[in-house]
Amino acid sequence: MNVITIEAPAKINLYLAVGGKRPDGYHEIESVMQQIGLYDLVSVTRAPCAVGQRIAVHCSDPAVPCDRRNIVWKCAEAFLARFGIAEYDLFIDIEKHIPSSAGLAGGSSDGAAALKALNLLFGTHADGTTLSQIGAEVGADIPFCLTGGTCLCRGIGERIAPLSVPKPSYAVLVAFPGGGVSTPEAYRLLDENPRACSPSPAPLIDELNGGVLPRSLHNDFERVILPRHPDAVRLRDRIRSLGAASVLMSGSGPSVFGLFPTLADAVSARDVLRSDGIPAWAAKPL
Repeated sequence: MNVITIEAPAKINLYLAVGGKRPDGYHEIESVMQQIGLYDLVSVTRAPCAVGQRIAVHCSDPAVPCDRRNIVWKCAEAFLARFGIAEYDLFIDIEKHIPSSAGLAGGSSDGAAALKALNLLFGTHADGTTLSQIGAEVGADIPFCLTGGTCLCRGIGERIAPLSVPKPSYAVLVAFPGGGVSTPEAYRLLDENPRACSPSPAPLIDELNGGVLPRSLHNDFERVILPRHPDAVRLRDRIRSLGAASVLMSGSGPSVFGLFPTLADAVSARDVLRSDGIPAWAAKPL
């Protein structure tokens, strides 16, 4: 019996602009994504001598479905189909630390981790491009989660350009106000409330290239999600009052993150929020 455990890091969107809806139902996006050191743990066990087809998923968060709705399950099925693997017996355990439905790509990162583990367990030697193609069949954020670091993502998120920027020196505070957001619902709200254009990501990329703490953050989803989540608005203001240089909602929300000059500053703010019963994490960019 073989077991492989992979860390699955969260991501934040330093910039996110959403374009029109495509014929396939997806939306064109442009986003600067950043992985951070907040992790789920995904363990994949392959039983030897499989004579049938079995996938079993367990998750430490009871709110996460453990059937075919789970992204990890979908990634496993897509992987097995791609390589024509007809007999398998898999158990996948997800130890959740990233909040679900929070705009932090926890599910997508779990799926990416499962693909990496399966590639090792079955000795398929698939390269990053192949794994990203498999992942894109399941979720738009999975190719970035496989690539990691700091990337400019376009298309539906599958066209990825890693940014050759200095290693970030700032720290990130992530806080979750509760009340998860459905990503399809967030896109629907944007479709019903279109805006002519979004600002360019160029100022943000210049800041990243300069190695300074980025302040030119933007997220199109804020204008349709925050009015419906007053707790997220209050949390954003609270994080700013704790000394964050920049504050933004991540992805389709409702998680909010703040950027701080040092990890000690982010940890101090995290402890204040936790003392008030607010789930919060301090992390460094990866």
